[in-house]
Amino acid sequence: MELIKICPACGEENPIWEVICRLCMTNIASVSPSCPARGPAPAESEGSDLAASPPGTLTLARASDGQALTLQSGATLGRSGETGEFFKDRRTVSRAHARVCLEGGIWQIEDLGSLNGTWVNGTRIEPGHAHPIASGDTLALSLACELRVIS
Repeated sequence: MELIKICPACGEENPIWEVICRLCMTNIASVSPSCPARGPAPAESEGSDLAASPPGTLTLARASDGQALTLQSGATLGRSGETGEFFKDRRTVSRAHARVCLEGGIWQIEDLGSLNGTWVNGTRIEPGHAHPIASGDTLALSLACELRVIS
């Protein structure tokens, strides 16, 4: 899967090695890689929530290497089960760390009482309480495993 950097200012799709947008010259050094857009560019989309995503499907990308993980609603993130292979080298991620669910058209993440916590955009969420997430959000399962919501 080819990854790109999408400029937050103009929506231009840039190669992941670019630090300046090829179209508008915006600094994109800190933009996380994502999958190429399908449909309108981000600047033209109808919002940042994931209600427009295919029903019951969520895609996350690991910040460290851009590897993508596609999930169904109700999936558990962690070192065991269906996501075990994706998190196998992340020892600070619990076996059953967090769960993602689509509720009323809004994606949510819930920490399942993990030892090292779950963060959404830098804020630690309370275990057992669902927290809404949207395209572009940064998730952290412990401080050592950062993910980006990409669709």
